[in-house]
Amino acid sequence: MLAKSISENTSGHGEHYITRNKREYFGMLASAAGGGVIIALMAGNKIRITGLGLGDFTTAFLAGLNYGIGFMFIHMVHCTVATKQPAMTAARIAEHVEQNDKARAVESKLAKLLIDVARSQAVAVFGNVVVAVIVASIVAASVAESTGSPMLDAHSTAYQFKSIDIIGHPTLWYAAIAGLWLFCSGIIAGFFDNRADYLNLRQRLPFNPLSRKIMRPKPRRILAAYIHKHYGSLVGNFIFGMLLGMTGYFGHLLGLPLDIRHVAFSSANLGYAAVSGNVGFGTFMLGICSVLAIGLVNLIVSFTLALFVALRSRGTKIGSVGNLCKSFWQQIKANPLILFFPVTPVQTKEPVKEQGEKH
Repeated sequence: MLAKSISENTSGHGEHYITRNKREYFGMLASAAGGGVIIALMAGNKIRITGLGLGDFTTAFLAGLNYGIGFMFIHMVHCTVATKQPAMTAARIAEHVEQNDKARAVESKLAKLLIDVARSQAVAVFGNVVVAVIVASIVAASVAESTGSPMLDAHSTAYQFKSIDIIGHPTLWYAAIAGLWLFCSGIIAGFFDNRADYLNLRQRLPFNPLSRKIMRPKPRRILAAYIHKHYGSLVGNFIFGMLLGMTGYFGHLLGLPLDIRHVAFSSANLGYAAVSGNVGFGTFMLGICSVLAIGLVNLIVSFTLALFVALRSRGTKIGSVGNLCKSFWQQIKANPLILFFPVTPVQTKEPVKEQGEKH
């Protein structure tokens, strides 16, 4: 029951991450672009924290705070982190499966939902990655212009390129760990949303003794309503950031290959390193391909885990994967652009029935 309640709360958030028309599509693109700007600045701050020469724990803790507070800020200003979508949209898909014949989804409708989700995810990743690379490149070029030296030295530049090397290093394994934390953050967000409803924070917080001393009644009610609505998202984003920041430290303590690679931060780091190292076009494009591979692993791991848990919590399953894939392919084949842009399908007119034909 708790798992289903968490899944239902997560599903409600997932609906906001699915675009079905042009207005929603461009709204998602703008929201993801805003997230890309903030992520680029967060990545630059992470590089600065690493360069302070502090202890391992302090560096990891500050990096976690940088990520956690940054993700909370992104949510508060209504921007989007693309990799947060799968954990939310998977719950929405599971709800759709349950609503259609309880255990067997109508394949065409579910395929249409999957196309909408894939398109929304693609435009969000595009907004995050492209804008993060551009902003990071501008910042690195501005620093080099003002100081007369590159933002990253040769060692730091080499490290950034090494961190996205998917051939000679366990980069994709680290990307899978980040995908696991993305899944966990969705569960955490759903849990705390459920707890906000259980505790009825909207009505209880205005009577908190401390808030009554420092705030007037109307601001208290507004703050209580905001916290009630966004409690899960804020807590989930903060804990997700701390998980990203601290994973490498605990891997170092335990002697295990634990670290994270996140597509948005990897793209920003690529922008900083490419400008600082003055790399060629081929090297830069190879880095972009590596970043996209990291993003693909992030999304696949988080989506698969979230969908599995959401389906199990509802006691349902996808009826026929083969028929679903067939319907998915048929819709894309009929209109390939729909996978990348919300175009209106062409309506086919029914043939006129002859007089006397039975209906």
